[in-house]
Amino acid sequence: MRRVTLATRRAQQFIRKPPKPRWLRPVVRVGGLGLALGMAWGSVWWGMTSGALPEAWQAAIDRLHQASAGLGLVVRDIEVAGRLRADQGAIEAVVAELAGRPLLAIDTDQVRIALERLPWVDHAIVRRALPDVVSVHLVERQPLALWQREGVFQLIDRGGKTIQVPLRTDRDVAQWRHLRVIVGEGAPARAATLFATLSSDPELFGRVEAAIWVGGRRWSLRFDSETDVLLPEDEIVPAWQTLGRLERRERLLERAVGVIDLRFLPDRLLLRLLPEALPDRAA
Repeated sequence: MRRVTLATRRAQQFIRKPPKPRWLRPVVRVGGLGLALGMAWGSVWWGMTSGALPEAWQAAIDRLHQASAGLGLVVRDIEVAGRLRADQGAIEAVVAELAGRPLLAIDTDQVRIALERLPWVDHAIVRRALPDVVSVHLVERQPLALWQREGVFQLIDRGGKTIQVPLRTDRDVAQWRHLRVIVGEGAPARAATLFATLSSDPELFGRVEAAIWVGGRRWSLRFDSETDVLLPEDEIVPAWQTLGRLERRERLLERAVGVIDLRFLPDRLLLRLLPEALPDRAA
């Protein structure tokens, strides 16, 4: 039995071990990488949920800001350009708190959003300029018309949005009397397109005092001669051109014409005379 056992052991020394599968090494590597990433993500997740990581990050940023302030990067000058109608006091209330703060600590987006909440400001550009300047450039909203709704006037900009400035008294409204009046639900959103069309004849457009959006379908115009012009739903341009030609040739707006109806044919119009002109219809 001993000889057999000894011979068996010696025989085993000459038997090769089977090679390791080729897939084993990549699997081990991928598994190790996955384990490492999992541990790293677990650490980050713990830091985020426990609040330790954001606090440490914010503390590092605060130290950086304080260090930059020690180097002289502190807001000492605030430059504001582009203001025409926006309230000076409201602008100063937004930017005054920036003075004396570390320049790198200024959140320009936060300042921009605060400025764009002001009634006249369409958008603002806020920049930091080394070593100690914050520059602000304002682009103000341009008033287009006075929107009359239920006896109350509101300023409308070129984008069809209301400008939230108070127009409570006749004196408030009087300063904007050079603007045309628009009337009707939905009129503000369409006014800029209408005015662009009418401006193709500047002389005639200059006599338009008001535009009424009727039934959500079409416009009627009130001229300074108290003549109403009814525009068609479609094909406004040829109708407007026809009115311009006839006005220059016949001076319709100087006559006793109450209504000029352009709704039916682009090259024809219907006239409605004022009551006092009826006895003199032949003329």
